[in-house]
Amino acid sequence: MRNAYTLVELIFVIVIIGILTGVASSSFKTDYLSADADFIAAKIRQAQYKGIGYEHKVFGTDTAPVDYNNGCIRLEKSALEDKAVDSKVAYKLHVDSFDEGTICFDAKGRVHDDDFTLGSLRSDTKVITLSYNGETKTISLLALSGFAIIECN
Repeated sequence: MRNAYTLVELIFVIVIIGILTGVASSSFKTDYLSADADFIAAKIRQAQYKGIGYEHKVFGTDTAPVDYNNGCIRLEKSALEDKAVDSKVAYKLHVDSFDEGTICFDAKGRVHDDDFTLGSLRSDTKVITLSYNGETKTISLLALSGFAIIECN
């Protein structure tokens, strides 16, 4: 009657566990496209929250300079990477280069193109297409609410 395992049996079990671990860990790849889409949507929401309730022009005047620091965001890969650098953490976008222009949010959270005039108010949904390794995702920016929706393609 045996009371213990041999060294060969223990090594064989350890090798089997190692092979299974290697196969299982290779199937868990980071989904860079989803992470980047989430990051960009969060930056869009942040710009919208900065714009809501903020009067971009001096009350009662149409000739005052517009403050683009609150409520505007440049939808371009390099511009968003600049906004991704914090004092402790930096985030690198992995998606292919894109340039969707500048969008701004007025005090009601509505989407504008480049400035805050009534003529720049968007009446249609702005679609931002992101691609990485042959896969694409779109972020739809609804016109009246400014809400960002991430859609899988």
